[in-house]
Amino acid sequence: MKRPERINSICKHHSTLSKLTQRAQNLEQLNHLLQQILPTQFSAHCRLANLNGDKLIIHTDNPSYASLIRFQAPVLCKTLSDELNKNIKHIEVKVRQRYYPLQDKTTNDLSLPNDAATALTETANNLDEGLLKTALNKLAKR
Repeated sequence: MKRPERINSICKHHSTLSKLTQRAQNLEQLNHLLQQILPTQFSAHCRLANLNGDKLIIHTDNPSYASLIRFQAPVLCKTLSDELNKNIKHIEVKVRQRYYPLQDKTTNDLSLPNDAATALTETANNLDEGLLKTALNKLAKR
């Protein structure tokens, strides 16, 4: 069985992957800078998506924040231009749903009322050993 390779060793052999990885790291650093510049209430709702020439693209999860960022665009352009030593002339804001990782479907948050659990336990106690008794006891423990 072949062992997994480290990403650094894979990037050494694939220039395209290396460039892509470097670009992602640069964008993450720029996002961190943007988060520091934005007002505190915006940081949880905004993320730098791309820097393309003199245009910065920001994603937000709420149209209200998009409007507020557009209103702040001239100040943000100047501040980011100064910080990056790069002339940023435009900010494009797009509303995108936030990404939430899939929830683990194996957990079940359902619970029974106490009187229902008691009724199941009493019913199970009156049964002979078997699958039904085991299932009722398991259900009553929820």
